[in-house]
Amino acid sequence: MARVDVLNERIEYSIFHLAWPLIISNSFQTIYNIVDSYFLGKLGPIQFSASTVTWPVIFTFISLAMGFSQAGIAIVSQYAGKKDVLGVRKSSGQLYLVTIITGLLSTVLGLAFTKPIIYGIVGSKNPQVIPYAISYYVVDIIGLPLVFILNTTTSIMRAIGDSQFGMRMILYMNVINMIFDPLLIFGIGPFPRLGVAGAAWASNIGRLVAAAISVNHVFSERAVVRIERKDFKPEWRMISLILKLGLPSAIGMSVTSAGFAVIMKYVAMFGPAVISAYGIGNRVTNLVSMISFGLAGAVSTMVGQFIGARRFEDAERTVRTAFFWNVIIIGFLSVLTFAYGKQVTKFFINDPEVIKMGDIFFKYISFSMPIFTSYMIYNNALIGAGKTVLTMIGDILRLWGIRIPIIAVLATTMGFKGIFVGMIISNLIVFFVTYAFFKFSNWKKAVV
Repeated sequence: MARVDVLNERIEYSIFHLAWPLIISNSFQTIYNIVDSYFLGKLGPIQFSASTVTWPVIFTFISLAMGFSQAGIAIVSQYAGKKDVLGVRKSSGQLYLVTIITGLLSTVLGLAFTKPIIYGIVGSKNPQVIPYAISYYVVDIIGLPLVFILNTTTSIMRAIGDSQFGMRMILYMNVINMIFDPLLIFGIGPFPRLGVAGAAWASNIGRLVAAAISVNHVFSERAVVRIERKDFKPEWRMISLILKLGLPSAIGMSVTSAGFAVIMKYVAMFGPAVISAYGIGNRVTNLVSMISFGLAGAVSTMVGQFIGARRFEDAERTVRTAFFWNVIIIGFLSVLTFAYGKQVTKFFINDPEVIKMGDIFFKYISFSMPIFTSYMIYNNALIGAGKTVLTMIGDILRLWGIRIPIIAVLATTMGFKGIFVGMIISNLIVFFVTYAFFKFSNWKKAVV
């Protein structure tokens, strides 16, 4: 059975049965990016840099979808904890309404400001990267509404205890992406040689298929909670609640992503080799972090349902259990990234300078991973509780209050290593801030 009955199962059972599909689906998402990186790396460091420099901006828009999805998890999971089926259906329909409109507006804005965005990030020191970055960015932005639809569907399914649905959607996207990536990048057989833009087109094809399946599912007879057309009729009280919870998350994640774009500007100061090593390092550490994303995703669903059922002690025990397992598992994986960082970098780009920079990245970052990733456990507990203003503050503080100022100073005094040191310091501080938010806030107060 795909759906986990959170309120009637043991906490440990629920955590791992909700977490493993999320771990796999998030790993698929990272592999999805790694596949792009692998094929783009074969075109050369400059072409590879194009996707790396544009990703923070694209993710800024995707963060809007993720922010509203977090609101959906809080609202729908608490209705599910109350066993209010009508509330689950109505809130789901209103969530679609808000996110689809936001997705369309994001695409229009993203396309309108293409050149100022790309020129602002890449700068005058790397003019050879600009045309590749623009071609990748434009195609990827076109697929944004599909991302919003997919994120909304998977968050609704997660909130009611079915995290396997999202795993299947990511699997479909991955398989399609892996098939079309080499065909469209290199022009194999009857397919045109699109180069860097081919990777973005492959992504959009996968998104289209997964979004179509998602929409079909929520309207089908097989759906656990079937959404009907009448659920899309605007209900301003519900829309107001979605905006109240979703906007802080969306703003926090988008501003954070914009912060990564600023950091990328500092990374770009040191040329294609450092850009490539940074891009590879982030992708691999993100893959390691998928364990944490899975555990954290389980926590948000469980905390939301336990709050809806007014079982606060179980909510706290869920957080403690997930934290324990995260430190153990990520600690082990961090040892591996520390030891084999050079070999991992070489797998993507066999360039001596890139390999050297990649090895330095892993040597620095690995030590902070177990504590940093644990911040996601407490952050998602706040998401499940609907305390998205606190998560917004933590997200913005992590980048704009801590990491960017430190990197701005250290990049000029320590060179590219200062970027890695700034990442470590901000990672550790944000964990303690988020823990304090959870410990001392009124997270037990329900939002529905």
